[in-house]
Formats: sequence, structure tokens, C-alpha cells
Amino acid sequence: MNMRTYRILVSLLVLALLISCRDKENNRDIANKEKIKVEEKTWKEGIVSEEFIYKTASYPSAHAATIEETTSGDLIAAWFGGTHERNPDVGIWVSKRTNNGWTEGMEVANGVINDTLRYPSWNPVLYQIPDGDLLLFYKVGPHPSSWWGMLKRSSNGGETWSEAEELPEGYLGPIKNKPVLLKNGKLILPSSVEGNGWNLRMESTSDFGKTWNRTDTIPNGKKDIQAIQPSILVHENGKLQAIGRTKNRALFTTWSEDNGQTWSEVDLLSVPNNNSGTDAVTLENGKHALIYNHVLPSGDNYKGKRSPLNLAISEDGINWEAALVLEDSKISQYSYPAIIQGSDGMLHAVYTWRRQRIKYVKIDPEKLVTFPIENGEWPGPVQERYKIGVCDWMILKRQKLSAFELAEEIGADGIELDMGSLGNRDTFESKLNDPKEREKFLNKSDSTGVEISSIAMSGFYAQSFAERPTVKQMVGDCIKTMKNMHVQVAYLPLGVTGDLKKYPELRPAIVERLRWAGEQVNDIDGVIAVETSLSASEEKELLEEIGNKNIKISFNFSKAVENGWDISKELKTLGRDNIAQIHASTTDGVWLENNESVDLPKIKETLDNMYWKGWLIVERSRDTTMVRDVKGNYGANVKYLQKVFQEKQK
Repeated sequence: MNMRTYRILVSLLVLALLISCRDKENNRDIANKEKIKVEEKTWKEGIVSEEFIYKTASYPSAHAATIEETTSGDLIAAWFGGTHERNPDVGIWVSKRTNNGWTEGMEVANGVINDTLRYPSWNPVLYQIPDGDLLLFYKVGPHPSSWWGMLKRSSNGGETWSEAEELPEGYLGPIKNKPVLLKNGKLILPSSVEGNGWNLRMESTSDFGKTWNRTDTIPNGKKDIQAIQPSILVHENGKLQAIGRTKNRALFTTWSEDNGQTWSEVDLLSVPNNNSGTDAVTLENGKHALIYNHVLPSGDNYKGKRSPLNLAISEDGINWEAALVLEDSKISQYSYPAIIQGSDGMLHAVYTWRRQRIKYVKIDPEKLVTFPIENGEWPGPVQERYKIGVCDWMILKRQKLSAFELAEEIGADGIELDMGSLGNRDTFESKLNDPKEREKFLNKSDSTGVEISSIAMSGFYAQSFAERPTVKQMVGDCIKTMKNMHVQVAYLPLGVTGDLKKYPELRPAIVERLRWAGEQVNDIDGVIAVETSLSASEEKELLEEIGNKNIKISFNFSKAVENGWDISKELKTLGRDNIAQIHASTTDGVWLENNESVDLPKIKETLDNMYWKGWLIVERSRDTTMVRDVKGNYGANVKYLQKVFQEKQK
């Protein structure tokens, strides 16, 4: 056998092995998808562990985390922390993952210029030189349009750090996401500039920081795409792709076929973006992982709430498949993620948790089950966007297990479970305080498939939230019930005694008590949904006065109808992020379908355009000729809501 024949045979053998591996991988993916349907996904498959890097710190706010694996195999994370973003006391903090968990955060860099001048620090980025120093890039300056690049080095995996060195004038280093080392030894630093519009550019070094190079600004394209904070993906044959954040309501992409020297005009992917930071990494198997907020802002806005936080997988960097929902909450933000693949094959991610902490997640890519993202929509039954419930007290089943069977017969997805009657007691007469009783309710929910949409404090319809001396005990009991029953929303009607239109003098007390309640429910990542007598614009002012994102509005159709307000306009005025749930019914008279004051298709269109999702709960809307016919009344209203909000989703 001559050498040429031998080489051909070896090449064919290698090709066969590669094809075999690819086929096994594809077969595994197919098998995974056969094991679980998209309707059955929890969107948590593949998460090995998740934990906070710290729970308490000497500063209240943290953001923009980065993660890296050191040469010794340890994980290390960094972020900026201080009073709040842009405050001069913001510094760069570092923690390492040990067998005992994450070490206590240590400030390793800041923007101190002299005894009287200090600037905030921004966006740290860690990079481990193979068999060399650990690099820490960060920015210093009053704001992103005028910051400058800084660099520190560690020769012992982040235990100690060198003095800070300023990058050459005009160089910023990697703006948010990690550098990528090419086969030719060039380190690409994905960068961007702000100020005179948003623009991308790439910086590089072939000697790990002794000398520097950068590209021209990458063309924004015909769509004038405003893009920053790129991540670099490496494709077959060394082709590079940059992907990341824009002001154009979708992720950007640009390509290089010459090791990053030049880049194509920036274009948009069909993946939504809400002007929030992203990160991406090319995996050992050639696929790509993208961690980001899968949020399309409402209307023409380019900003949107930074929740949920998602993970997607792609083979080509263009077509993406949904894999994980890491966080999804009505409260605050889960944002600015960073992701790497470690030497253990696991994906390691960190992100901002509500601007209060940094959270770490370990993911097994072999256990991910993915489904295609089509037309920018996260896959799954769309009825999950709108769920329909009934109030247990209105179907005459307050705190009765049979409420679940009746809700199932009616066809509802869930029930709003009441805390019980109040009267002259110090707190609600609730079975749910008893662990054994709670377990019965949870088991009944599981066996019927009827969820608990929210916990209601309906006693405040007639009892004064502003004046009752035991309000803290009552709200505290409700929050404990929420925690023990894994329910996110509590319904709190201010009712007739808390009518802020009739009794504006109660406003200071109500604001103070709601502010306190918001702080308490914050500990369980929950929301208190308040129903008021105010218009949407007035409710927005009330929420701003309360100043706590854990307090939102429970919108009620009946209030708008009684005041002659346009429901759709009120919803748009209030805004998606201020609506925790909707009581989708009116006072008694006729069913929703027969009520000319309620244009349900228009309301759905409004909520669709707002990208709101949540529970629609039927409280009343009973036909007065059959007011005691629970199944007839609630069955008709649930059926009509399903027809309008869920029929096309199934």
C-alpha cells in the first residue's frame, strides 16, 4: 500500500467516524424530543445546579458578571458592585468557586484617581491565557460614552492582581463578553463604542496585550442597526460570527472570513432582543449556545423588561432552538449573562439577579431538549401565555377541596384561592396555615391539573387595608401561604373601605403599607396585585409613589365598564409590566360574550401587542336570570375566554 492510498484510507476512516458521531448526536436529539413533547417541557431540563455567588454584600447593587475557568480548573467570576450603576463607589468584585462554595467577594479594582476623585467601574471581562496569566479587563469613567479601558493580570488564578494598566488610547478591550483565541494565535476582543450612536468594532492582540490592533467601525447596514456588546462564535473553516444586542428589537449578526480583519454589514436575526446584554459560546461539538432575554418589546419600543432569561442552541448561528428558561418572573430583571464551556464539558453561566445578586448556573449540554424558534416566538402551546381561572369564593367553594373538581368541570386552568373570611379576627380564617391541609390542596391541584393562579385576600373588600391594626399579620400569613404553596401572586382588593377616589386621605397610609408589603413579598420573589378604584394613569402614579416593583395592579374589567373607560386604552396606559393579573369579568348582568361594553377580541389584540402574559380570572359576569347556576355561568364565561384567548393556541 503506497502512502497516498494510506492517507486516503485514513481520511475516509476519520470522515466515517465524524459522520458516525454526528449521527449518534442527531439520534440522541431525536430521542430526547421523542421522550418529551414541547407541551410537557419544564424548560429546566439540563440544569445541573444553580446558586447565588453571594447572598449578602456590603453594597446593594450588582451587575454585569463574567466567568472564566483558570488553568487549575477553578471557576472564577467577577462583576461590578456598589450603591448603583454609575455611582463612583462602584468597583470590580471577584469570587472563586471552591469545594466549599463561592469565596467571599473581594474588590480587586476600582476607579480611584486620587484622594478626591473617583469614577465608577464597569463591565469586567475575565480571560485565561492558556498556561499564562488570568486577565481582567474592565472600564472606568463617568458613563459608557466616555469610559476608557483598563487591565489587570493575575499569575495565580485570581488570588492576587497586578497594578492596573490603562489600555492604549482609543482601546476599550472587550466591552462585555469574553475574548476568543484563534488558531493563528490572535486574541479577538469583541468591542463596541457608544456616544455618537452605537457602533461595533473588533480589537485584537497577538501577544496577549503587549501590542494591540483594531478594525474600523463595522458598517451598520441599510437598516442602520444600533448594536453593541458582541460575542464571537467560531464556525467551520474558521469563519467568525459576532452576535449580540441592538436597539432594533432583534439580535444582530455580522461575519468575518479573514480571522476578524474585516466584517460584513450588520444584519438582524429573527431572534427578539429588548436592548439587553447577551452572550454566546461555540461548544466542543461545533454547536453554539446563546444566553439572552427572549423578549420582544411592546409596540415600537426597543426596550423591554429583562425577563425571562433564556438559553438557545444553534448549529449555524442563524436558526436557533429553544432550550432553557433560566428565570421568568414579573419582578425586576434577570440579565447581562455570561457563559463558557468548561473543561468538564458543562456550560457555566452567571447573570444579574434583580440587580441585587449574581447567580450561577451549571448546565449539562447533553441533557438539553430543544425545539425550533420560529418567527421569533418561543415554542410551546401558546395557551400558556393566557391562562383562565375562577375565584373559589365566587364559585361558592371558598377554601374547599371540591373547588378543584368544580373548576375542572367548568374547564378552567386554575383557581384564585382565597385566604378565608376575616370578620373581627386578627387574621384570615385559613385552613392553609395547617401543613396537612396545605398538602391536601396541593395534591388536589396535582390530581386535577387545576393550578393555583394566586392567593386572594378578599377580606379587604370590606375591611380597611389602611386602618386595620393587624394588617402586617394578615399580609404576613398570606405571604407564608404563597411561599408554602409555590404561588407567585397575591390578590389584594382595596375595596369599598380603601376607595382612593372617595377617601383620598387614606392614600399615605395605603402607600406606606403597600411599600412594606412589597418589601416582605420580595423575599419569596412574589408580587402583590392591588385592585383600586383609580384610572390606569392614576394607578401608574400610585405605583411610582410606592416605588416597589413587587407591587403591581390587578386590572378589573368591571371598573372600566362602570366608569365608561375603554378597557384596551386603560391596559395600554397602565403598561405590561404594571399588570400582575386581570379579573376578566364585569359586575353581574350578562355573560361576557353578551356584554356589548367588553370587546374581548380587541382586548386580546391589545394584550398581544403589549406582549403581556398571565392569568385572566373570572370573578362575576353572571347572567342574573340564573345567578345561582355556577356551572352555567362560569362555564359560559370560561368557554368564551378560551375561544378568544386560547382557541388558536392549541
